[in-house]
Amino acid sequence: MSRGLRAGRASISGVALVLALLLSLLPPFLAAAPAQAAGGTLRGTLTGPSGSPVEYFQVDVYKAASGDTWQLETSKTVTSWDSGLPVGEFTVALPAGSYRACFHKLGFESDDFTGRRCWSDGLDVFGGTDIAISEGGTTTINPVLPRESQVRGRVAGAGGIGVSAYVMPYRRGPDGNWTAVWGQQSIASDGSFVIDDLDPGTYRFCLADVPREYQPECWDNVATLTEATELVVPPGTRPAIYFRLARRANISGTVTRPRGSTESLTIVTHRFRNAGWEQVAYAGVAADGSYRVTGLDADTYRVCVVGFDIVTTCWRTGSTASGATDIVLATGQYKGNVNLAPGPAGFVTGTLPEVYLGAQGYPNVTAWREVDGSWVGVSTGEAVPTGIGSDWTYRIGSLPTGSYVVCVEHAEPEFVPAFPRTCVGDSPTAQGGIPVAVVAGATTDGVDIRTNRAGEIRGTVNGASGPVRVDLYTASDRLALSLMTNATGFYRIRELPAGVYRIGIHRDRATTSLAAEWYRNRLDSAGLAGATPVPVNGDIVTGIGGTLDPGGAITGRLVDGTGAPVAGCLVKALGRGGTLAVRLARTDASGAFSIGGLSTAPYLVLVSERCSGAGVGLFYDAASPTRTTAHPRNADDVSVTRGLTTTLPADLVTGPPPP
Repeated sequence: MSRGLRAGRASISGVALVLALLLSLLPPFLAAAPAQAAGGTLRGTLTGPSGSPVEYFQVDVYKAASGDTWQLETSKTVTSWDSGLPVGEFTVALPAGSYRACFHKLGFESDDFTGRRCWSDGLDVFGGTDIAISEGGTTTINPVLPRESQVRGRVAGAGGIGVSAYVMPYRRGPDGNWTAVWGQQSIASDGSFVIDDLDPGTYRFCLADVPREYQPECWDNVATLTEATELVVPPGTRPAIYFRLARRANISGTVTRPRGSTESLTIVTHRFRNAGWEQVAYAGVAADGSYRVTGLDADTYRVCVVGFDIVTTCWRTGSTASGATDIVLATGQYKGNVNLAPGPAGFVTGTLPEVYLGAQGYPNVTAWREVDGSWVGVSTGEAVPTGIGSDWTYRIGSLPTGSYVVCVEHAEPEFVPAFPRTCVGDSPTAQGGIPVAVVAGATTDGVDIRTNRAGEIRGTVNGASGPVRVDLYTASDRLALSLMTNATGFYRIRELPAGVYRIGIHRDRATTSLAAEWYRNRLDSAGLAGATPVPVNGDIVTGIGGTLDPGGAITGRLVDGTGAPVAGCLVKALGRGGTLAVRLARTDASGAFSIGGLSTAPYLVLVSERCSGAGVGLFYDAASPTRTTAHPRNADDVSVTRGLTTTLPADLVTGPPPP
């Protein structure tokens, strides 16, 4: 027995040791946590407007926050079938402190329309009564929910005409912000409205979904929610509010069509945004030529008329918004007599023979025009199948007199377009396409474009320490595009129409020792005529690269009229007529320069305008006392051989010597 007792004591001691060890491993915040305060209880019975207990409701308890705001302490949904309490009774456990409690019914279990209430008679938490909860105590309140209310009224425009618009109520939330209260409301065509099922409380009202021609507003006759007048809506009441809207500004006038014009016309209104004139409003032109653009804010506008069989014309001047005359509108101002008289459009037509579309899609044809050095799509045409094989025809309108490049693209393509963008002249870009002349009022026809599967050219350029430029020229000797190789010299030109191309390598303006060339190892001076053609017909053509060689150089010295060196000046070597890649150099502290990367060819040497002292660039002229001239016709060619250096026989002088 004694052994058993001793064994039992040893077992109990072991358990104690284990428990002690476990307690020692607990985190400090658990092992030494103080006892939680028990707090108190808020309880009571919630009844509706008829005096009957509410079966399904929510209790929201708030605690004062910073300033005149309240934060939610706890929220509890009460149902008699879950709580086990009699219908309408609730209990909420809370830490000791001061609170406000708000109540609202949930669901649709009764016929009376009840609203929210905060104890004891507050329409919101701001109007509620403080409730003290003591440690271990119970505070009893018996709130009664009020009936819901309605707000009615009418929205009217000029002359009392009814305007249909959604009247949005806003209610101040516990955080102090005004929040939209979405709900049902009836809106009649005469502008009258009724907002049903509105909780009693303090509201502000603003109009939403107002017709564009009217200025939106908030009640009472202000522009913003911040300025709006507050309306106290007591329980069970039907107060009325009214909105009287002012019209926005509008522009009206007449469009006089050119003879033969029958297509629909559209007025486009622009205003200046984001550093450009953006389209903001539109209006159709009626059969009698009249139009009216409504719903305009106070601002500066420009107006143009567009259509398929007219030339886009803007008010007073220009065919684009950037060239039009300003129309300055004040709030609600009517500006009339903005009349327009567009001229007849020019057209381009042609055939797209045997269009390669794949499984779906259609050809989209656009006329492009060069504007300030960039190519811009100015008009998109209509393309339709001819019914003969896969042939389509197209017609582009809205064109003023000028020169355009027409391109076709595959619209709504599959994962991969059936054919690449193809411009007249088998170019992948408008820049490389063959321009066609268009005369307003006439049609330029026969501008056909053949499409096919996309091809690709790829290759590697060796010999350079970094990326170099590769140029793609079309069969019509036009530069279609340029791109840079990667760091290893590799490049690829995708989405190419079928055609014959030529590749120029390192032909950009550069300070370099490497000469430009044409594929395949042809001198830059050979020109496009000497370049090796690269045919592409829907396949990938590889190996179109080369190895760059050191070029020739022109060396010399630049001095001013006193013989002092001119340092930091840009000096160029270029071919007559721009046929050769331009190479650059800067003079050093002694005025010396060395222009490298030159092909075997004659070059002109040009001193930049900034350094010339003459206000213009100066060319090398061996016969001049200063060895410089401002006239290219008097300039002397400097013959260069690739890989060799040519030194100018005397210094170049930037200005006459002082007297």
